Amino acid sequence: MSIASKIRAQFFEKGIARALQHRDYRIFAFTNWFGTIGNWFQRVGIGWLAWELTHSGFWLGAVALAEAIPLLFFIAFAGAIVDRVDRMRLLRRLQMLVILLGVVTVLLTAFDLINITLLTLIALIHGLIQTFHLPIRLTIVPNLVPRNDLTPAVAFNSALFNTSRFVGPALAGFVIANFSVTAAFSLSIVGFIIFAGGIAVINPRNDEHRADKTTGLISDVLEGFRYVTKHSSIGPMLLFVFIGASFSRAFMDLAPGLADDVFNRGAEGFGLLLSAIGVGGIAGAIGLAQYGKTEGLVKVSFGSLGITALFLLAFTATKIFWFALLCCACLGVTLGVATNAPQILLQNTVDGAMRGRVMSIFGLTYRAGPALGALIMGSASTYVGLQLPVAGGAVICLIAILVMWPKRKRLAAGMEGDRTPIAEKAKPA
Repeated sequence: MSIASKIRAQFFEKGIARALQHRDYRIFAFTNWFGTIGNWFQRVGIGWLAWELTHSGFWLGAVALAEAIPLLFFIAFAGAIVDRVDRMRLLRRLQMLVILLGVVTVLLTAFDLINITLLTLIALIHGLIQTFHLPIRLTIVPNLVPRNDLTPAVAFNSALFNTSRFVGPALAGFVIANFSVTAAFSLSIVGFIIFAGGIAVINPRNDEHRADKTTGLISDVLEGFRYVTKHSSIGPMLLFVFIGASFSRAFMDLAPGLADDVFNRGAEGFGLLLSAIGVGGIAGAIGLAQYGKTEGLVKVSFGSLGITALFLLAFTATKIFWFALLCCACLGVTLGVATNAPQILLQNTVDGAMRGRVMSIFGLTYRAGPALGALIMGSASTYVGLQLPVAGGAVICLIAILVMWPKRKRLAAGMEGDRTPIAEKAKPA
């Protein structure tokens, strides 16, 4: 077989094109890309505005935590609800709320009514919407593609996300620096509307067993936690993801301060740091998509977090901006893999009736975890600066890998390969 034939076979038979054969998945993936661009415009705008209003690492962490607080308190209930209802109908309604909140944010900034309290409240409300939004987006892909195409579909979603991470922050930083933060918030609404149009025209499969509606919601929530804690693989993997996300991803919430205080580059520097992460993330996600299987993903998860920690140490050891951008590009590669490899393993393992609850807990780990880490590191930065706390987080990640490494074979046996997960397979760890 020629090299060209091998490349075609890899792309069409094992890789991304397998997922793109499905119409509803294509529409969801590409309109979600525009929605994610909108989210980056909003996130960069909120982050920069929080720094501009306070010049405080504590407030950067506090605003990030405000968005995560609803996840901490309500994500388990959100997951249980998602397992009961029509996911797409709920997603459409939530997207309308996202648009409405975007309009309110534009009006407050345009008329100079914004302050750090209102900005924190906006982050809190956005977090409440995302508490329900997140488990739906994490669980909808298995309803858009067959199980055999799940790995490339999840990884391609990540590739698109990281493309938006490259494009969104760079454009947002440019718009804020040359126009205003109000303009950035206004452009975010355009992306939200495009995604709303996409999800209005798709009709996902609904062939999974739903949670029993005759039981109470609290019973469903408790059942989800019991499932996670008793499962020999899912519980330990979620704990590992939480520790890794808390202490490796938190530096992104501190990026406005790092860009301005450490590198003296302002809003455009902030956008460039996030964009560099996005560039690397594209490469990492495409590589994972082309990998196209679940075998070996446990080792990939451990290895990618370990390399992430090493690049974080290099990032915190410099004040040279171009070298920091190079480190961020490498971090994009490893962070993307470290986030999506465990997600693929969880999607491959979880029982369909429990998918919403389990993936909502996963969403909590990688959304609330970094916010918690950012608050801890941001508070510490008051005394020791921003770089040293980020380096400390990298060391914690390395310790977590050393602790979990002896369990890698058991995790692989429970999560890798062609699986048809059923609840009876759960057993105490």
